[in-house]
Amino acid sequence: MSERIRHGLRNARTSLFFYFLMLGLNLFSRKIFLEYLGDTLSGLTTTMQFTVGLLNMADIGISTAIIYALFKPIYDDDREEINRIVSLFCYLFRLIGAGVVTVGVAIMFFMPSFLDEQVPPVTVMLSFLTFLATSSLSYFVNYKQYLLSAYQRGYIIVRIFNTVTISKIALQMAALLWLGGGYASFLVLETVAAVVYSWLLERRVGREYPWLKPSFALGRSIRGEYKPVFRNLKQIVSHKFAAVVLTQTDSVVIAHFISLATVTLYYNYAMIISKLTTFVASCFSGAWAGVGNLVSEGDRDKIQHVFRQYATTTMYLAGVLCGCALLLADPFISIWLGERYLLDEATFVCMLAALYIALLRQPITVFLNGYGLYKDVWSAWLEAGLNIVISVAGGIMYGLIGVVAGTLVSTGIVVLFWKPVFLYREGFCRVGVLSFYTTLLKYLTLLAATHVVVAWLLHMAPQAGSLTSFFVLAAATAAVYAIIYALLLLPVSASLRSVFKIVLQKTVERL
Repeated sequence: MSERIRHGLRNARTSLFFYFLMLGLNLFSRKIFLEYLGDTLSGLTTTMQFTVGLLNMADIGISTAIIYALFKPIYDDDREEINRIVSLFCYLFRLIGAGVVTVGVAIMFFMPSFLDEQVPPVTVMLSFLTFLATSSLSYFVNYKQYLLSAYQRGYIIVRIFNTVTISKIALQMAALLWLGGGYASFLVLETVAAVVYSWLLERRVGREYPWLKPSFALGRSIRGEYKPVFRNLKQIVSHKFAAVVLTQTDSVVIAHFISLATVTLYYNYAMIISKLTTFVASCFSGAWAGVGNLVSEGDRDKIQHVFRQYATTTMYLAGVLCGCALLLADPFISIWLGERYLLDEATFVCMLAALYIALLRQPITVFLNGYGLYKDVWSAWLEAGLNIVISVAGGIMYGLIGVVAGTLVSTGIVVLFWKPVFLYREGFCRVGVLSFYTTLLKYLTLLAATHVVVAWLLHMAPQAGSLTSFFVLAAATAAVYAIIYALLLLPVSASLRSVFKIVLQKTVERL
C-alpha cells in the first residue's frame, strides 16, 4: 500500500470516528442549549459565529496557497524551503490577523443596531468579541496546522480539535445544567477551549517537525521572492471569497431581515446539512494532499481514473444521504426538539438540492486544487454576487425560502455548468467532459427510482415514537436505501464497482 493511500485511510478513519462521536454529542447538546439559552440567544450565537466567519474572508486563499506551495518542497524533502514558505505565511497571517481584529472591534459596536436590538447590546458585543478573539488565534498560532495537512497528517488536527471541542461542550452543558452559569459561562468556556486548542496544536507541531522555525522577520524579507505564490493567492482569494459568502451569509441575512428566532429554526436543519457534508468530507479526509502528489507524478490516465472513482463515490454517497435526509429529517426534528421547530418542506428541499450540488463540488474542487487551477476568478465573483443578490431580495420578498434559493441558484449555475467543463478542459486536456454529465444523469435517474421505492417501504413501516426507535428506523432506512441504490448502480458504473472492490478487499484484509 502506498504512503499516500495509507495516510488517506488513516485520515478518513480518524475523521469518521470523531464524526460519529460529535454527531451524538451535538444532538444531545443542541437540545440542552435551546432549552437553557432559548431560541434568541441560540440564534445570536449562530449569527455571531457566521458574522466573524465573514470577517475571516481576510485570509481566504492563504491556507490553500500554503498547502499548494508546500507540495513540491515536501516531495523533495527540502526543509529549508519549507521553513521559508511557512515563514512567509507567518508574516502574512499576522498582518491579516491584526487587520481582522481592528476591523472586528470597530464592527462590534454596530452589531446591536444591526440586529434591531433583539438582545441587550452588552450581550451582543460580548458574544461578538468572544468569537472574534477565538477565531483570531488562527492568524497568530494555528497557521502551522497547514503543514500537517500538506504532509497528509490531518488526523492529528482532527484528534486535537475534536478532543478539545468535546470537552468544551461537556463543560458548557454542565455549567448550564448544574452551575447556573448562563450565557456568560458559555462564552468564557468558548475562549478557554480556543486557547487550549492553540497550545496543544503548537506543542504537537513542534514535536512532529522540530526543525520548523518560522520567522516573521524572514517572511517579511523574502516576500518579493515568491511572486508565483502571490499570483496563485490572488486567484485563490476569489474562489474562497465565494465559498465564504455561500456558507456564512445566510444566517446573517436571516437575522437582519427576518429574526434571530428564525436563525435558530433554520440552523436546526442546517446542522443536519452540515453533518452530512462533514460525513462525506471525512470519507475523503486528506484527499487534496494525496491528489496533489498524484498530479505531481504526471500519469494522466491514472489521474482521470482516480477522479472518476472519487466523483462516482461522491455521487453515490450524496444520493443516499440527501434521499434519507428528505425522508427522515422531519420525524427526527419532531422527536428531538418538537414540532414547533419543523421547517416547511419546500425550504428543506431547496437546502437538500444545494447540499447535493455542494457535495458534487468536492471532487471537482480537490482536483482543481491539485492542478493549481484557480484562474476562472470570474466564476467565483458570479457565484458570490448571485448568492448575495438573490438571498437578500428573496429574503425580503419571500422570507426564509428566498434566502435559501440564493445559495441553490448560484451554486447550481457555477458548479453544474462550469466547474466540470473547466476541470476537463484545463486539467484533463479536453478529454471526457460529456461522460461526466452522462454519469451524473444516470445517477440522478436511478436515485429517483430508489427514492420512490424506499419512500413506499418507509410508509409501510411503523412510525418511531422515541429517539431510540427512530435511530433503529433510520439505520434500517439508510441501509435499504444504500443497498437498493448500489444494486441499481453497480451494473452500469465501472468506476463505482472498482471502489466497492477496493473497499471489500481492504475489509477482508483487516479481518
